[in-house]
Amino acid sequence: MDKKQQEEVETLGFDDDVEGINEDAEMLDFEADKEVSNQIEEMLDFIDIPDKTPKNPEESTQLDNLLEHVSSEKSMEIEASQEKLDEYKPSIKDFNIKSAKTRKIVHKAMLYVIILMLIGFEFFITRTGDTLNNLRVYASDNQPIRIVQNEKYGYIDYTGKKIANPKYSYGENFVRGYAIVKDSSNLPLIIDKGGKVVAPTGTYFSIYRAGEDIIASKVTKSGLKYGILSADLEEKAKFEYDTISYLNPVYAYSKGNEVGIINQEGKEIYKYKLTDSDDKSIDFKASIVNEDVTAYGVVKVNSSSQIINMEDGSVVSSPTLNEITPEENNVFYETNSDGSKKYMYVQNNKVLVESDDYTSLSIHSVKAGVLKAINSDYEYEFISTKSLEQLNKGLLVDDAFEGENVFCYNVHNYRRNTNSVVMVKNGEVFKTIDDSFRMYKGFNNGIAIVTFSDGSFGYLNENGSLISEDRYVEAGEFDEYGDAIAKKESGYGVINKNGKIIIDFKNENVKMAPSNAKMNTVANSQNVFYAVREDNKYALYNSKGKRVNKTFYNDVEFNSSYGVIKTSTDLDDLLITTESMSEINLASFKMDYEAHDNYIILKNEYYNYDGKVIYVDNGKNESEGVLNE
Repeated sequence: MDKKQQEEVETLGFDDDVEGINEDAEMLDFEADKEVSNQIEEMLDFIDIPDKTPKNPEESTQLDNLLEHVSSEKSMEIEASQEKLDEYKPSIKDFNIKSAKTRKIVHKAMLYVIILMLIGFEFFITRTGDTLNNLRVYASDNQPIRIVQNEKYGYIDYTGKKIANPKYSYGENFVRGYAIVKDSSNLPLIIDKGGKVVAPTGTYFSIYRAGEDIIASKVTKSGLKYGILSADLEEKAKFEYDTISYLNPVYAYSKGNEVGIINQEGKEIYKYKLTDSDDKSIDFKASIVNEDVTAYGVVKVNSSSQIINMEDGSVVSSPTLNEITPEENNVFYETNSDGSKKYMYVQNNKVLVESDDYTSLSIHSVKAGVLKAINSDYEYEFISTKSLEQLNKGLLVDDAFEGENVFCYNVHNYRRNTNSVVMVKNGEVFKTIDDSFRMYKGFNNGIAIVTFSDGSFGYLNENGSLISEDRYVEAGEFDEYGDAIAKKESGYGVINKNGKIIIDFKNENVKMAPSNAKMNTVANSQNVFYAVREDNKYALYNSKGKRVNKTFYNDVEFNSSYGVIKTSTDLDDLLITTESMSEINLASFKMDYEAHDNYIILKNEYYNYDGKVIYVDNGKNESEGVLNE
C-alpha cells in the first residue's frame, strides 16, 4: 500500500491493525463527500452553529464533525430529574467496521439520514413557528368572568369553563388575579383566578376594594385594626389603624388621638395630633394633574385647610378656615368670607402665584410652564412660571396655543409683514420660527398643526421642525398611538409622526380605531386600525397599512377600547373580533353590545374573542344550559 492510500485509510479512523485490509479495497471519494458536506452546510445556514470543523481532514471525518455540530451546545439540552444526562457524541468509529467499502456505504447513509432529519427539523420549526405566531395565550392575562345564577355569583373562564360555582352572595370583578366574594353567611373572603380560596372567612373581619388596593380589618392583639393590602395581597400598610377610608388617590386614617394621610405607597405623609375637643375627622381633595409631575391636594382637619404635597406630605400653605378648592394641574382657589376668590398656583413645594385680582387661573401643561389668567378687567394674561412675568403683554387669546409640553403663540410683524411662531417650554422661550406658516392648533401628542399663507396645512414637532414638506387640504390631530388622518387633493390618507404614509392619499374617507383600541391590539397580527372607503365601500387595513381580508363593507364602527368592529355588508351585520377575525351575527347595525377585556355581551349572550358563546343569561339571573365543567 502506498503512503497516500495509507493516509486515507487512517483518516477513516480504522483500527491500528490495517495489514489485513485488502489493498484493492475501494477508497472513499473525498471530493464527492466534500460536495455532500458542502450541501449540508448550505442547508444548515438557517441554524446559528459556530464553525468548529477542523480544516485538516486528517483530524476528523466530515461525518464526525457534523454529528458534533448537531449535538453541540446550540442544540436542545435534555434534563431528567433535574440532572443533566452525560453528553454522548456519536461517531462512525462506534460501528467498528473493518471494510472500507462498507464504511463508505454507512458513511453516506448516515449523511443522508442526517440530511432528511434536518430537512424535517427545518419544516417542523417553520410550521411550529408559524403556529406559535398565530397562537394567542389567554390564561395568564385574562381575568375570570363574573356570572349570576339564582342571585348567586360565580365565575367562568374565557372558554366558558366553570372556575367557581355560582354560590357566593356577592362577587366583584377580578382585579390582578384576585376577587373579593362573600359566602352564604355574607362573610368576606378572597379567591384567586383559579377559584381557590386564598383568604378564608375569618382571616379578615371586613374587606373592601379601594382602587386596585384593598382596605381590610382584622382582630389583632390590640383589638380590631385596619390595614391596606396591595392588589397582589401584599401588606401595604400595617394593621394598626382604628379607621382607614379611601379618598382617591390617598387614604385618611385615625389612630388613637392622631389622624393623617397615607399615600399610594402606603406611607404616612401627614399627621395631626388631636385634642379632646377635636373631632376625629379628616378630609382630602386632590388636584388632578395630566402629566408625570408632583401633585398637590387640600387636607382639612377641624375646619382648617392646608395645601400639601401628595408624595411626601410637605405643607405649602398656611392654615386657613376658608375653603380651599383644588382645580387641575395644582391650581387652587381660596374662597374669602365676602365670596371673592384668591387664586394660587403651586410648584416645587411653593405657592408661585397668589392673587385676588384674577377671576380665573389655569395651566394647560405644567411642563410648558405658562399660566393663563383673566384679570379683573377681563383681559387675558399669559404668565411664565419661571419669570412670573407676562410672556407678551397684549397677547390675544386667538394667537396663543396651549399644548402638551410646549406653549406657542403667533407674532405678526406689521412693518415687515412677516409671521413668527414663538415656542415656550418650562416658562422660557426656546425657539422662534420665522417662516411662512402660523400656528393653527396647539401641540397634542407631540405634534402641532400649522397653516400656510395659501391655506394648506402642515405638521410641526416639538423641536420646531416640520415633519415633512407635504401640504394638506385637511389635517387631523395625531392620536396617542402616533397616527393622523389627513387629506390631499387626491383624497384621504394616514401618516405617522415621522411623516411616513401608512394609508395612501387616494380615498373617499378613512376611519381610524381610537387610541385605546390600538394600544390593546397592537401586538395582535390581525389588528385592524383603519377602515378605508373607496367607491363607497370600506375595506379593513392593519397597523402596517396592509389589507386584512377581501370583504367590502357598507359601514364600519370601531369600539372605543377593544379590538371589536361593528360592520355592515349587503348580506349581514356583524361584530368582528380582530384577535381572530371571528364574526358574530347582529340583528342590525344599530344593535348595542358591551366589550370587556376578554368577553363581549350581546343581548343576553356572552362571547369570547374567538366568537364563541361561553354563557347565556336568560334574564332571570339564571343561565340557560349547563356550564362547561
